[in-house]
Amino acid sequence: MGFEFSEMVRLKENMVKLTKATAGVHMKVAKQLAQMAIRRVKKMTPVDQGDLRDNWKYHILKKGDTYTIIIYNTIEYASFVEKGHRIVRNGKTVGWVEGRFMLQLTMDEMEAIAPAAWLEKVEKEMRRILGG
Repeated sequence: MGFEFSEMVRLKENMVKLTKATAGVHMKVAKQLAQMAIRRVKKMTPVDQGDLRDNWKYHILKKGDTYTIIIYNTIEYASFVEKGHRIVRNGKTVGWVEGRFMLQLTMDEMEAIAPAAWLEKVEKEMRRILGG
């Protein structure tokens, strides 16, 4: 039982390619998951004029080996729609509007599906680079 030295050289070259491609692969996957989350949160966002739905944004932070996806909305009343708010008339609280929790529900869903989706996409890229 033996091996060809050329196979070891090829394996080393593929591993170098994989190492270089890793950061790009992870960022690509993070962007895909962020865009998926934006689509889902927009579907759950109630619409009056459309401003709230149209202002969902994302930002990806990389610190070490950790990628953090931040989903946010720049409309000032977004947190009131998300979490609910009091109804005040003449200085007195007369009721409560329940929150829609569109962001919280999206985050919960993404936390459940992200690990498997991430692994699937990274493995696919590894197979492409290593030729398997």
